[in-house]
Amino acid sequence: MNFGLLLPAGLLALVALVVPVLLHLVRQSEQKRVEFAALRWLTARAQPRRRPRLDEWLLLLLRLVLLALLALWLAQPVWLGPQDTRPWLLVHPAIPASRTPPPSNLDEQRRWLAPGFPSLEQPAPKSTASIGSLLRELDASLPANAAMRVLVPTQFDATDAERPVLRRRVTWSVVPGITAFAPVSPQRTFRMAAHVDPAHRGALPYLRAASAAWATRTPSARKPEPLREIANNEGPHIGDTHLFWLAVAPLPASINNWVKSGGVAVLPHNSEIATDSSKASIAWRSSDGAPLAQRVRHGKGAWIRLLVPLDPQSLPALLEPDFPRALQELLVTAPPIATRTPALAYAPLIGAASAYPQTPSPLGPWLAGLIALLFALERWLAASPRRIRA
Repeated sequence: MNFGLLLPAGLLALVALVVPVLLHLVRQSEQKRVEFAALRWLTARAQPRRRPRLDEWLLLLLRLVLLALLALWLAQPVWLGPQDTRPWLLVHPAIPASRTPPPSNLDEQRRWLAPGFPSLEQPAPKSTASIGSLLRELDASLPANAAMRVLVPTQFDATDAERPVLRRRVTWSVVPGITAFAPVSPQRTFRMAAHVDPAHRGALPYLRAASAAWATRTPSARKPEPLREIANNEGPHIGDTHLFWLAVAPLPASINNWVKSGGVAVLPHNSEIATDSSKASIAWRSSDGAPLAQRVRHGKGAWIRLLVPLDPQSLPALLEPDFPRALQELLVTAPPIATRTPALAYAPLIGAASAYPQTPSPLGPWLAGLIALLFALERWLAASPRRIRA
């Protein structure tokens, strides 16, 4: 166990210890001289010199201790307790607790490899946290001489792009016959709808041409359906994934809810629909780098606002052969990067930086309570009836 001070300069307040001593000496010399008539004719004799004597030494000692504790509290004392060097066993939540090996040590910490590292005595948590991040977190918090065993399935999800690098050697054990893959949602068919007012009617042929081009380039199993035109008071159908709302008319509430649930709606450059521009990102640029459209997240879906009119004069890309591909990249969000990893290929490496310093425990709250108790005792002694009579 070690004690330390975060602000040693606070000990300079110890010079205040002379104040109670001086006050006790001054109060002792406060004596009033009373002249008696019968004594005024007597010759004054020299009084013997008396050494200063401290009265009420218990009260003085209490005040000195109180000031010393205040100075120590200002110095922000901390306590570095003994480090816990017990070994750890971390088990992936996909592995049944019945398949865990027996403890290698009676003091072994047996935990789930999940946020918070709950005990194996609790039910297995449903965790999707990164295994590499969890290992690095625990490696940084444990003492350097604490052993760590990890039990993982043959393959699992939720990994980083590279093997974790730790500062200790880890016993990496693979349990055969178990995998831990998150369920993959089935890919929806690419279905589009469009609502176009007379002012934006000229953009409809280009959208139909792009839709026809997608149908010829996509495998028949996932072939996009033709562009479907809807009326002003009609919303997207079930299964629609994208909507071109090329109109300045107010947006129905059903479409707003549809976008929140995962749909993607394309708005014209002169749309009056309000979007949060602080969350916008450029989603489409021209060949010379000029922004053409921006994407704004909205719930699980997104708004795509065109920054230029959808006509050949303002957007020459409409006439280029590459327009269908560029439009499809604008509409389709890139799928997440695959994170499935073989366990043997993800075994941690050794070579991380030195250990992080141990987090100290502050003693300030305990000192504050002790100071309050001593202050109450000092006030009781200072205001006691015996001292007032004296």
